[in-house]
Amino acid sequence: MTYKINDLFLALPEQEFPTRISSEISRFTQQDPFFHLAAQKNQRSQNLRNHFVGKRPKNIYISSDLRGFDYQRAGFAVRLFETEYLPSMDDARLAALSAQMADSVVIINNNGVGRPGCSHNYAKLYDQCDKTIFVVWDWDNHHWLSNSTFAAAHSDIYVPAHHENLYLMSRYNWCVAGPVYCATIQWPRAFLADHVGIIANMNRSNDPLGKHIVYPEFSFRNRVVMTLSQHYPSVGFSTPNFHDRTLEERMNEWVAHKAHWIMPVLNDVPIRIFDALATGGIPLVPESLRMLPPVNQISRDHILFYTPNDIVSPERLINKAVEMFDKGGLDKLMERHRYSLDHHHASVRINQILQFVEEKFEILLDVLTV
Repeated sequence: MTYKINDLFLALPEQEFPTRISSEISRFTQQDPFFHLAAQKNQRSQNLRNHFVGKRPKNIYISSDLRGFDYQRAGFAVRLFETEYLPSMDDARLAALSAQMADSVVIINNNGVGRPGCSHNYAKLYDQCDKTIFVVWDWDNHHWLSNSTFAAAHSDIYVPAHHENLYLMSRYNWCVAGPVYCATIQWPRAFLADHVGIIANMNRSNDPLGKHIVYPEFSFRNRVVMTLSQHYPSVGFSTPNFHDRTLEERMNEWVAHKAHWIMPVLNDVPIRIFDALATGGIPLVPESLRMLPPVNQISRDHILFYTPNDIVSPERLINKAVEMFDKGGLDKLMERHRYSLDHHHASVRINQILQFVEEKFEILLDVLTV
């Protein structure tokens, strides 16, 4: 049966809901406390700029939540900020950490401040570190707004990973830089280089890989996963312990498949796209992402897009992905691998973030090409 689009539109629930969201955000963000927050944060930024202008930072700290890609930068000591210890830190340890981080740049993931018990001590550390530049790279600004607003308020540069809610975040921090999209963090560049033979020569399954963690609040996504799992057992739900596996175990799972079915939580750009490319596979991505950056910059020889019909009847798309993989052969496989490393590895993203730091505070950070 064919329906008129307007009839379907009028049948959608809560027609006034989008208008209410827009009106409420507009009303909320006009309130005077946001001006006072902006003025105070501007004063902090001016003080930091006066302190750092023309100087090189002593250290670059990377949140331990981002440890997987082993970031290095020539000429700088790159250290881990062990955020998992924040909940148990007393005032003496926080004071010592504050002194240790002086004259440094700290790049922290939003998960590092969003864990239970972390935010209170992180807020104290942020206030104490008046000679430290804090950058929060927020991977969840599309849905975890309580964490995102805290992260934006308690950072000197706030870097969202997604397009959503940017105006709202700008009320908590006038320095919103990005989006800087999520990227491959689970394998260091050196590890990928050492295992390029496995990436190139693995005998791969024609069935797509698509193991996703179940999130009860995202029922539409869960329904898609369950629907596809009826066709392909390699698509389904996984446990949260994926990152407890060794680098080799994770690599072996990814390179065992020609295609990777990718289901975002919302309409975000998932890391999995770039993990699939890095390991030589073809990502299968929702049609709704086709024209969004950075997906719109990926060669159409390296990616395919699925529609609602493909979820119900996926065989056509999978056959097309297998044909694309086989026809492209080793040359296209290595193109995908190289493209991901050159443009979508976390080392590239961190260099981009440090360019923002360099401009904002006129700090001396020579851009490293990776």
